[in-house]
Amino acid sequence: MIAVLTRKRRPEIHRVVHKTADLIDRGSPLVRGLRRVYESFEGWSALGKGVTFRINGLEFRRDPHCRNRFPDNFAYEAEVAAFLSKRVKPGNLCLDVGANVGYYALQLARWSGPCGRVAAFEPNPGPRAVLERLITLNHLESRVSVLPVAVGARPGKATLYIPQDERCGLDGISRLGEPAKELGSASSTVEVEVITLDDYCTASCSIPDWILIDIEGFELAALSGAKKLIAERKSQLGLVVEMHPDLWPEPSGSGASAASVLNQLGLRPEPLTGQKDPLAERGVVNLVSL
Repeated sequence: MIAVLTRKRRPEIHRVVHKTADLIDRGSPLVRGLRRVYESFEGWSALGKGVTFRINGLEFRRDPHCRNRFPDNFAYEAEVAAFLSKRVKPGNLCLDVGANVGYYALQLARWSGPCGRVAAFEPNPGPRAVLERLITLNHLESRVSVLPVAVGARPGKATLYIPQDERCGLDGISRLGEPAKELGSASSTVEVEVITLDDYCTASCSIPDWILIDIEGFELAALSGAKKLIAERKSQLGLVVEMHPDLWPEPSGSGASAASVLNQLGLRPEPLTGQKDPLAERGVVNLVSL
């Protein structure tokens, strides 16, 4: 009964906590300590079932300790979500490459449900653990599988540079081969397996309907490793990719080189997030068959 009453008054308690934090430095040890106490209280009041939140209007449940990654109600790449929500159909198989903590994996599971499936590729152990917890809290174990691997142009091993402290909110900028500039020296490394999408789909007998890619500058490599899949599926395959021209390694470190790679794959980029030049500005594109 106490837990039920607490859940009903959760918005009021949440407002009090925020007002208190506003009066004190949010980064102070006191506020950080109070935040941990409040998150533990939330977890207790939710009876271990997680706390509800909304992403782009869809309701899910999260671990109380993940508020920094999942606010109560937030929009995440709203233009891209609107594009996908109108096109991903029930029963679709979706590959989420660079799934991070699951912003898209959760939405794809909802859009493709109840019979669709999502394969989420995430080599970074920290955000992957958050994603796996979300899958459990939202009872998606039968529809969302998490693969602890990176995706590239060829199979092998690679060094993944990740933030030393993932509480700083930079876990989305882990990179293969070298640390992201934002991390400076505050990075650690983990050796990860690299696979290609062609090999994955052949080994798992998978025929995806949609592929989302966000892997911090290695998107062209991942696309090159899906050459067979792209050629066979052509216009039947939806490809939504975040382009990072400022992070592209050589030899594909220019728009002309990237255009050549896409041309060889028979693809043309259409910007989804307002870029004037999708191969010169960072942003999300829809790759369509030529």
